[in-house]
Amino acid sequence: MALITLYNTEDGIERLLAQPGDVRGQSFADISLEQASPKHRQVFADYVNDLKLAYDIAEAWWEDTIETQKDLGLSQKKAIAEAFDDRLAGPASNPHVVWAVRGYWMECDRVNKSVKATQAVAPEKLLLKWLIEAGETDLVRLIACMPYWPIGIDEKGEWC
Repeated sequence: MALITLYNTEDGIERLLAQPGDVRGQSFADISLEQASPKHRQVFADYVNDLKLAYDIAEAWWEDTIETQKDLGLSQKKAIAEAFDDRLAGPASNPHVVWAVRGYWMECDRVNKSVKATQAVAPEKLLLKWLIEAGETDLVRLIACMPYWPIGIDEKGEWC
């Protein structure tokens, strides 16, 4: 079953790919999954595996969330709207999804520090654009629900 969302996936993709540029000074080369370093490709493979597990958990949790609203007497449409009112990121607000995204963002950053600057990959590219390249449509729809990346930059300019 496909995730029930209120958001336009393309808008979510555009928003998430643009946001980090607002706070990051560093620019990255446009490296595809096929061109990436072996370390980055391994991080991506691990991410996809963990995200698929998180997806399964989030999907069941989200369906239960909507069903709970329906049990309170709401229509399907109103139940979905209420669920999103309570959890802006919808199914992507599930802690397993947030854990995967945060953890692999940090892992991408760690790998970037261990390779030549010309081989560094923007974390948002690894976490979202490569999912698109790999044809992981369901995972892309999940991530595109996020209104923003669950990550920040500390006073030293490091991802946290």
